[in-house]
Amino acid sequence: MFSKIFQKIIRKKKDLIFLYILAGLIVIFLVLGFFLFRQGGIAPSIYVYPENPKQGDTVFVRIKSDFGAITGNFKKIIGPEPSFVSTENPDSAQDLIFFRKNKSLEWVSIFGIDADQASGNYKIFVNAGGAELTKEIKISVADFSVSPAALAPSEKKTGYSAEKAISNIKNNDNPVLAKVLSNFTREPYFKETFFPPLGSMQAIGFSFGKFIWFTQYKLQHLGVDLEAFKNTDIHSINDGKVVLTANLSNYGKTVVIDHGLDIFSLYLHLDEFKVLEGEIVKRGQIIGLSGDTGYATAPHLHFSIRVGGARVDPLQFIETSKKIDESFFLADISQAFLNLINQKLK
Repeated sequence: MFSKIFQKIIRKKKDLIFLYILAGLIVIFLVLGFFLFRQGGIAPSIYVYPENPKQGDTVFVRIKSDFGAITGNFKKIIGPEPSFVSTENPDSAQDLIFFRKNKSLEWVSIFGIDADQASGNYKIFVNAGGAELTKEIKISVADFSVSPAALAPSEKKTGYSAEKAISNIKNNDNPVLAKVLSNFTREPYFKETFFPPLGSMQAIGFSFGKFIWFTQYKLQHLGVDLEAFKNTDIHSINDGKVVLTANLSNYGKTVVIDHGLDIFSLYLHLDEFKVLEGEIVKRGQIIGLSGDTGYATAPHLHFSIRVGGARVDPLQFIETSKKIDESFFLADISQAFLNLINQKLK
């Protein structure tokens, strides 16, 4: 009996010793980190994810800098490696929009690789207060499949032909969307990461990027079809401003939300609107009910994302946006050590 009591006392002491050591290490680590920051141990740095995106992917860029404004772009490398920003053909470069993360030293940019972006080697250029940061990425071709067009019930009833569907998309629906998507807010409406518009993200029907044959015509499906029974609540994926509520020919009742930073979310084939144009919405707010309006085979939600004008995979976009909330503290401390050592060796 005394032996068991003694063993318990020993175990408790070991636990206390372990906790004291752990607390001491945390304090030392924090103090050391603070010292390194104060000593200017962290030089401007760049982090890019993913480094090898494919067509339709979203790219996250994080800059560490105490400078008050960050600018940058990315462009294809053709021939000799281009010089920083002032390239031979600056019009071919896509500008990046950065925003400061929670008043910290972190700056973030999210940009899209369009579904038909040319593959090859590209370079990201960033100017952080005179410090020139670069990162090379390699864009690969996505494996988009091909499928025949589905015959919508409306065609059987009304004679809504494939030719008419193509004409409506080209002459009616897409021009309306293009006008709305051409005007964006440079500042973010959101403070949190993006989340799915439905409780679950069960993809059905056509996937992102799939080519759909309409007899002699071929269209690309630039969104995802998500399972949603009729009158299912559809939620805004983040804070933003409603810039369109319209009943379009093919896309049916459509809501478009501007989230800032040239990021838009699109919700198609709704049965009912729950918001008005110009309304500021919150993350998770109900914006409509699912349906099968427009050219649709059955009730579902067609969900699309546009980033910097690029047509991107919505599912991959939501996953990549989670990087906004990630902590890079350990990586920063490690980089600070390296910077401090380099300074001492000079």
